[in-house]
Formats: sequence, C-alpha cells, structure tokens
Amino acid sequence: MKKKIAILGYGLRGCIYAGYTLKYPQEFEVTAIIDSNPDRLNLARALFDCPVYEDYKAFLKDHIAADIVAICTQDAQHREHAEECMKAGYDLLLEKPIAATYEDCLKISAAAEKYKRRVIVCHVLRYTPFYKKIKEIIDSGKIGNIITLCATENVGYYHQAHSFVRGPWRNSEQSSPMILAKCCHDLDIIRWLIGEKCKEISSFGALSFFTPENAPENAAAYCSDCKVSNCVYNAQKIYEQHEWMANYFMSGEKTPQRIARYLRHTQYDKCVFKTDNNVVDHQVTIMKFDKDKTAMHQMTAFSKEIYRDIKIHGTKAELFGLMEENYLEIRPFAGDVEKITLNPQIEYGNHGGGDAGLMHDLYRALNGEATEGISFLDVSLDSHKMAFFAERSRLQDKTLEM
Repeated sequence: MKKKIAILGYGLRGCIYAGYTLKYPQEFEVTAIIDSNPDRLNLARALFDCPVYEDYKAFLKDHIAADIVAICTQDAQHREHAEECMKAGYDLLLEKPIAATYEDCLKISAAAEKYKRRVIVCHVLRYTPFYKKIKEIIDSGKIGNIITLCATENVGYYHQAHSFVRGPWRNSEQSSPMILAKCCHDLDIIRWLIGEKCKEISSFGALSFFTPENAPENAAAYCSDCKVSNCVYNAQKIYEQHEWMANYFMSGEKTPQRIARYLRHTQYDKCVFKTDNNVVDHQVTIMKFDKDKTAMHQMTAFSKEIYRDIKIHGTKAELFGLMEENYLEIRPFAGDVEKITLNPQIEYGNHGGGDAGLMHDLYRALNGEATEGISFLDVSLDSHKMAFFAERSRLQDKTLEM
C-alpha cells in the first residue's frame, strides 16, 4: 500500500527522499514540504502537487495526513522538530545525527516513548549492497568469530573543504563534532557488524591543517579575490568540478559563470585557512567491545577521493573491502582467496545505493513487513553514545568507560 510522507527540510537530504517518491510513486507520495528557504520552496512547488510551508508549526496546525515525517533539518534543530512532530502524532524518519548533543538524543528517545511513536534513523550505509553483503558473510560463519575490525573513512579533500571547513558542519558549537556529524554512520556500521556492546573508547585527533598559519602567502579572505593560482582548495575550481555541492548556495543551471556569480563572497567562497571552522581534520578512535572484541576507526580529510575501506579479522579468515568499488575479498586461513565483485543496479540516490535501500525498507516497514537491519532509535542511540564518548575522550585525552 502506498504511504504518505512529509518532508521537513528540503535541502540535499530532503530532496533525495522527496525525489525517491517521483522515481517510485507506487511506494510513496509527498503530502507536504516544509523549508524556511523561499528558493527551495519554489523548486518544491514545481515538482510536487502538495502544500508547502515556510514554518513547520503551520504544517502541524493543518494536520496534514502523513504516515511518516522525514526530518532533514540542521542537527541543532532535530530535538525541537522531532519532539513537536511526535507530539502531533507523527512517526519519524530522522536524519543522522539524532541530535547535536547526547542529552538531546535522550530527550528525543523519551519523547518517542511518551508519545508512543516510531523513529527510524537514517543510517543509510546499512542499506548498501556492500555492507549488507559483509553482514551476510559474517552471519554465515565464513570468517569465524570477529576478533578485531579496522575501518577508514576517507572524506576527500574537496568534501572536507566544502562541508567541514566552509559548510554547515564546520563548527561543532553550531552543529556537532566531526565524529558525530560525519562518522556516526561508520560507528553504527561497526556496532552492527560486531554485534556487541562497546565497553571502552579512546580517541585522538585535531584540526591540524585548515588553520590561519597554513594559509599561502598573500592569500585573500575569499577565493574570488585571491591571486594564489595553484591552490587545490580554490572554491571556483571545486564547485565547477563537483556541481552537487554548489546546490548549497545556488539553484538552477550550473554553468561556470553562474557558479562564480552566486559563489562570490559567500561562506563557501572563503579561504579554507581563514574561516571559523574548529572541527578536526583527522581522528582515530579505538574501541573495546564485549567478549574482548576490538575495533579502530580512522577519519581523514586527506584523501584524493571519497571512499571507505574495511578489514575484519576473524578466527577463520580475514575480510577486506572497498565500498566505492563494491569489492570484497574473503581470505581464509585454509583455502583460496574468494574475490567478490558486487554489481548492484543502483538506479537512484547516493551512498552506494543506501539512500534507495533505506527508502524501500522504510516502505516495507510501514506496511508491516519484516526488514533486516533497519535502524530504529533505540539501536541508533548506542552508536551515537559511542560518538559522544569518543569526542569526550579526545578532548579529555583519556580512555573512557562506556
């Protein structure tokens, strides 16, 4: 049965979830879109035959029918929006992170219990063919019992510059720390694959490069005014090459001329060495789980491309994988290496098929079907706690018990 969804926050994530309904109209229809940006609302009006609102309170007042509300607003707004929507009787599809502080995460959980609402957190990596296959291999017993796991998130130099130096997640006081904003996906995957509770956590990291002392000589405050010719972080070059990121400051056709015009002297035009960023550009987190299982996660801004890799050591074999290449190897201690190349037919969305996978599993869950691995709020709270304790460990420079 087709389900009704309302979109609160029509930015990049909200557009993806709303766009899924156009690709798969047999599963969902959009019944309302809410966003404070008039340009985004104009785009929504052109695509969807539904009411649009600048204020979410007006949406709640109108009692629009929806089986679920997708909350895709900024991290610091999640608690207010989640509580008010649940109070109004809506179940939620809640973008990660759940909230910007652990206290707000717990308050959202308490509200879900109070109002008896279901909350599904958008840990989209769980729904990728890549990580679903890894979970299948682990559950099959091929690698034996997991002893240790190592995962790396290579953010990509240009993505770091866009999102975490210039963009909405550049300052932990305004959004959330990097380990939460970027890496709660990965901590959720680690917790899901290992299948045990985290007991101790220790984390190290810093903002080492994107600081004023590393600015090139004579660098201007804005790239549009800068005479430094060989800077790989030049905003015009980055947004011409990676047009999807230009959606953060403009809409419509993405020609070099229009990008340069809309970009000029915005937050996204700032020199990466001269902005108000404070989140780390590299971080390593070490975890100890029940049954003496261990894990390590590394986040680095200093990679040419965006990609994730993972290595899992079991009692019978080791497993290695590259997410973006959909490639896995099972390396048994006795026997030949098994190479697995997945060929998923990804027709929509990002995150290696995770966006579409999440929405399809959401549709199935709303229709009462069993869905393996769906990330309800209670499960997601556990990996979020790991992220918050990792950040405390980093700041306090000590290992913490969970």
